[in-house]
Amino acid sequence: MSILEKISSASCALRLKNDWLKIFTCPVPTSDFLSFVGIATIDAPQHAVLSLLYDVDAATEWVWKTKEMKVLQELSEDEGRIVYQHVTAPWPVSDREIITRSQGYLDPETGEVFIKLECMADYLPLNDKYVRVPQLEGAWNIIPLSANQCRVVFRLHIEPGGEIPSWLANIAVIDTPYHTLTNLREMVKKEKYQNPIEAPFKKSAKDVIQNYEKFITE
Repeated sequence: MSILEKISSASCALRLKNDWLKIFTCPVPTSDFLSFVGIATIDAPQHAVLSLLYDVDAATEWVWKTKEMKVLQELSEDEGRIVYQHVTAPWPVSDREIITRSQGYLDPETGEVFIKLECMADYLPLNDKYVRVPQLEGAWNIIPLSANQCRVVFRLHIEPGGEIPSWLANIAVIDTPYHTLTNLREMVKKEKYQNPIEAPFKKSAKDVIQNYEKFITE
């Protein structure tokens, strides 16, 4: 069972709530670093959100603290892609670099899309300039609510590596979902994201739902 599937809404704390966004922070077994669950209602079609998520070159415009993001490898058929991300940090903390594999799944009956993020820390040789994030697990769920509205669930847990104390990281943990989802909400209005993309999702209902339903009903 993945970390995200182990997280229980009963042990999480609601840190922010407004008319379109809720953010929870959650303890993770065997880790001193909190994870987060961000749930946003977006007034845009599901395909607009997917078009933005797959536009890696635009990530620096909306993904919080991201200085660079690029595709390292497109995997065959519907196996996803390997992505590099450079995340800035305030002095004296070193910048981080993150390498992930993202893989998408589609429920053919409901239309829900699940994009799984898993760490590929050893994919490239280490770079002396930055700290390589050693562990990460995350996910996006994009659920169509109507022709022009969808729900976005963004979850992430990171072991940042290096010398960041957990208490400091945990203070700022909601910054990533808050700013990222706020920026996403504006970015999906752009004309370039109004056309559906051709993404090679695995069509498998059993792989889509990943233990987030209780957060939506809170």
